[in-house]
Amino acid sequence: MEVVALGIDYGSKTSGFTAMASYCSSGEVQIFQSTKGKDADAWILSLIDELKPQSVAIDAPLSLPGVYADPTFFKNYHYRECDRLTGAMSPMFLGGLTARAMQLKAKLKSQGIESVIETYPKMVCSLIGLDMKRYKKDVNYLQQLRFSNYLEEAREVQEVQNWHQWDALMALLACLKHQNGTATALGDHKEGIIYF
Repeated sequence: MEVVALGIDYGSKTSGFTAMASYCSSGEVQIFQSTKGKDADAWILSLIDELKPQSVAIDAPLSLPGVYADPTFFKNYHYRECDRLTGAMSPMFLGGLTARAMQLKAKLKSQGIESVIETYPKMVCSLIGLDMKRYKKDVNYLQQLRFSNYLEEAREVQEVQNWHQWDALMALLACLKHQNGTATALGDHKEGIIYF
């Protein structure tokens, strides 16, 4: 069965908070969760090697502010335009996570995955109309959410266990929207775009 798209909610390396969601051509959606104490990056690469998705969306900065490549054109040392527009954290503040995500993107490209995009699940949630006061704060609200409400062709979605898994589903939704040309894109192509 062909895996069309994959969404990754990217967490620290051994926290067990990294989650992935895949979408197959048949409409089947699967959720995966990393294990606490294990290398999440090795786990991601192994699972992606097995699933061979056409495209991947990652909830993590995949580039640095443009000033580091072109100080004559860009001026901000902390934020990219896409961070400013979405209210995302600075790639510089996230430091090691940003470096790991950029390295992961390079490895995925070397494995033949051409489309690796950056997303921000919070923006996806806002766009689809979730109650942002309850998002990531209310576990009862999480249990009420159904991914199939936002992607009709989705089937066999497991019970979502935590907000990391929900964010992986939102990254997956952004990935599918990017594939079909309906994703919102914010930022400057010279330094980085966030799709949602």
